[in-house]
Amino acid sequence: MFEEKESLWRKKGFYIAACVLLVCIMAVGAIGYRKVNLQNNAGNMMANIATEVPNSTADNVGNAAISSDENTEKEETKQANLDLTETFTSQSKNAAKTEKSTKLDKKKAAKSKDKKETTSKSDKKKEKKTVSTTTDKVNHSFDEDKGLLWPVTGDIILKYSMNNAIYFKTLAQYKCNPGIAISAKVGTKVKAAADCKVTKIETTDELGTVVTTSVGDKYKLSYGQLDNLSVNKGDSLKEGDVIGTVAEPTKYYTEEGSNLYFQVMEGKETIDPMLLLR
Repeated sequence: MFEEKESLWRKKGFYIAACVLLVCIMAVGAIGYRKVNLQNNAGNMMANIATEVPNSTADNVGNAAISSDENTEKEETKQANLDLTETFTSQSKNAAKTEKSTKLDKKKAAKSKDKKETTSKSDKKKEKKTVSTTTDKVNHSFDEDKGLLWPVTGDIILKYSMNNAIYFKTLAQYKCNPGIAISAKVGTKVKAAADCKVTKIETTDELGTVVTTSVGDKYKLSYGQLDNLSVNKGDSLKEGDVIGTVAEPTKYYTEEGSNLYFQVMEGKETIDPMLLLR
């Protein structure tokens, strides 16, 4: 009986030992598996870290490159804008300079045109004067400061008066006188009062034979009540040359006596000969 119980405990001990051994084997296997797993996890973690760091670095580098590209693009855009601004400013300045230059050229052209027109007008005046001079056949001018030579020597019996009427004895009336009457004997030589050209010779009832001369600068001298003329129309005379002699007075001057009628005209107006006789 005792031997059966012992045999039974031996069997139980064998199974228990087998179980414990199996548990130990499992424990050892589990520990080993855990270690291997831990090592694998650690390796994966290191690999991930190693991979993440370069990726992060690459991302940073990429971001830096992108930022640099953006900055470069901004700088280029800014520079382009500056270049455009400078170009526009330069073009504006050039346009302003061109406009100013054009205005100056126009002003110069206008001044030149005015100058040419003035010169042309002056030339026309000179030409007109030359034509007039040629027509009158006068190649000299009258010197007002020098004045006129007395054509005869004598007293003024009828003075110049265009503003107030004077009394004419022969006519027994008052009237204006556009010249002067210089008392002179019949046959007295009448001299040219200035260098001149003879432009007209005519005969009137009041003044008898009248010789008109041009002395230049629109001045004309007329000598009335003449006789024995020594000149012809178109003759050129020097101051002091004899034109003719004093004639018998006409019926308009019988009471006044023999005299030389002397008249000065400036343009179309008569002036007092006494203002020019020296």
